[in-house]
Amino acid sequence: MKKILTMAALCVVALAAHAQTEKGKTIVGGTIGYSNTKFDYSDHIDETTKLTLLPSIGYFVKNNLALGLGIGYSNSRGNNSSNLSGNMSARQNADNFQISPYARYYVNISEKFKFFSQLSIPVEWGNSKIIYDNDLIGSPAIPMSKVNTSSIGVQVEPGLAYFPTKRIGIQLSIDGLAYFWNKTKNTSAINPDTDENHAFSLGASFFAPRIGIQFHF
Repeated sequence: MKKILTMAALCVVALAAHAQTEKGKTIVGGTIGYSNTKFDYSDHIDETTKLTLLPSIGYFVKNNLALGLGIGYSNSRGNNSSNLSGNMSARQNADNFQISPYARYYVNISEKFKFFSQLSIPVEWGNSKIIYDNDLIGSPAIPMSKVNTSSIGVQVEPGLAYFPTKRIGIQLSIDGLAYFWNKTKNTSAINPDTDENHAFSLGASFFAPRIGIQFHF
């Protein structure tokens, strides 16, 4: 009798763990990310702040496997300021939009916690403006630079989801493995050019986590 009750309890826990991520469920929510990096060199300071918003919707095609789409926006502000008198400083403001189809797979840890791994293909485009400040008296003013950017990549992100209720999930994710193809086009009157490059990164950025909330129906 004791064994039967134990097995029944395990079955209840297993069913509860699958309730939010079972086949046929819809997931609606999004993530928000914020990061600030600052490097203090002997002659200048580099500081960048970035805010990312990514609403998303998905559908569980089978238990624990969801396919979905995210549509988002990010803003990045940078400042390169000189520590020396008479040197040039630069301020950058970038706005980007993103469309990101994804596949996410959950692994049960307990009734309320699940580990997940997400594979996404983010496509981004946007523009940035760079304003130069020259404090050297008598130096000519430098025109503002305008740069158009576009990129496409493949990204794998690990994360952890906590389910306080059957319909709400709170998640924390970090950067994992990523590859991006980037294209930049400088449209300023001085030195206009186009550049293409490839970027590969591997490693978890614990200092720039993304926090999100998901609703399961």
